[in-house]
Amino acid sequence: MMNSCRVSPVLMNLASKLTAKRCVEYVVATVLPILVASMLYWVLTEAQYPIALMALLLCSVWSATYGSLGSALVAASVSFLSFNFFFTAPQFTLVMDDLNDWALAITLLIVAALIGLQTEQLRRKLIDDAQARAEIERITHEKDRELLRTALMSSLSHDLKTPLATMIGATSSVRELRDDLTPAEQDELLDSVLSEARRLDRYIRNLLDMTRLGHGDLSLDRQEIALADLLASVAQRVKKAWPGCDLRVRATEASYIVEVHPALVGQALFNLVDNAVKFSGVEKPVFINTRFDEGDVVIDIVDHGPGIPEADRDAAFDFFNTLGRGDHHAAGEGLGLAIAKGMISAHGGSIMIMDPVSISRGTCVRIRLPASASTLPDHDRQESHGPHSDH
Repeated sequence: MMNSCRVSPVLMNLASKLTAKRCVEYVVATVLPILVASMLYWVLTEAQYPIALMALLLCSVWSATYGSLGSALVAASVSFLSFNFFFTAPQFTLVMDDLNDWALAITLLIVAALIGLQTEQLRRKLIDDAQARAEIERITHEKDRELLRTALMSSLSHDLKTPLATMIGATSSVRELRDDLTPAEQDELLDSVLSEARRLDRYIRNLLDMTRLGHGDLSLDRQEIALADLLASVAQRVKKAWPGCDLRVRATEASYIVEVHPALVGQALFNLVDNAVKFSGVEKPVFINTRFDEGDVVIDIVDHGPGIPEADRDAAFDFFNTLGRGDHHAAGEGLGLAIAKGMISAHGGSIMIMDPVSISRGTCVRIRLPASASTLPDHDRQESHGPHSDH
């Protein structure tokens, strides 16, 4: 009962606004043709009466454009009567003696009515198209949210394995080899445990917050960050995970700025670079190249691995994928690429797998992220420098 009491005034207010708007439409549709006809009567000569016909037709067009079908038909009818009253013999009556006048007036009525019908159909089509676009956007948004939520939950088991293994290995070493380790070695192992524990704490809190996206409770905590800084952080993590790996970051413009959730996009990039090093091997170089293209910052991650067959590339982003090279070979679960895609998609970006241009064998993973508004003016002018190679 309480809810109905609250809703009723809102509905009544909306109904009153719609009724008032509709009344204004009909009043204008009635008065406008009469005013136009009366003014033109004093201005036009008899030879110029066809001008009045066109002016009255415009009144009907105006009502059809800014009103409803009903107001357009009212305007058409009043225009017909106004033309009859002011411009046909005998004047100031609703009688017409000349068949030509009848033909003109009826033509005015028919054309005005057809314009009203066509305008209403166009208006309904535009409304339907707008509703369809809104529904498509809503479904796409919900799909991206669900993909992100699933990716983040899966990340809890996938991306935390390495640090947990480090912590377990370090604590086991301290416990089992305490007598054989020097105090400095024990401190080093304990420091590694503390460092990984703190990183896990930060990352888990980010993940748990971001899973709320699936319920609409939280928005992406977007921050403007220099792409070079983001890639430097990723490179540091990769080199720590793969000592001795040949990782070559080529951020050609330090001014590239993206507006993203740094922890999530950083994790997505780490997954992709980690996957590239995993299949290239530490002895072969992995390239990270950036460029600007049509409002997006493009990041290419190029490796010298066995590559992924073209037929399997779309499926490589599926959860628990075991097709092609994938990322399951070393991780065992096939989640890294799917998690990366979920995180990138949630930021309005895209990710795809393609053949590298300048090497005969390997994989190029291309990420596109919308550039920050502060990046756009500079690089719109710098496009004349030409595209960069993928490695």
